[in-house]
Amino acid sequence: MANRFKTLEEAFDVESVDNTADNAGASNEDVKAALALADDIDRQLSATRGKDLHDTEMDELADLAIKAHMDLQDLGMNVEIRHAGEIFSSSSQMLKIAVDAKNAKVDKKLKMLKLQLDKLKLDRATKHDVDEPLDVKATMMDRNELLKQLSEIERDAK
Repeated sequence: MANRFKTLEEAFDVESVDNTADNAGASNEDVKAALALADDIDRQLSATRGKDLHDTEMDELADLAIKAHMDLQDLGMNVEIRHAGEIFSSSSQMLKIAVDAKNAKVDKKLKMLKLQLDKLKLDRATKHDVDEPLDVKATMMDRNELLKQLSEIERDAK
């Protein structure tokens, strides 16, 4: 995707200030990297499972937020400077919404995978073969002997 926006330095033909230009580029690159990572995780997880309603809704929300961000960027470049700050602030909120929507998808999928792994672990731990006889030793004892053994166990636990 080509950058279709002119920077303020290009628009007014002035030199750029190094520290602010670097910070703006880094934050924009961070957002792009986060979105790319979310898409990558989505591709990997969707290979094993189909998309559900939550995924579709989060994709739509992210797409709408990115479209609104682009529209606000265009508007911010075409209004007076005193109004542009609020517009660009709203634009950055739209990007935040897009990233949050993508992260919500990934979080949901990771939680589902964790639950599936926990279920498999629990199934393996509690799996008993029905045909296999149990090795149990039965002992006949009276009530007093049983209470004596229980008090010894309790005393050892303390």
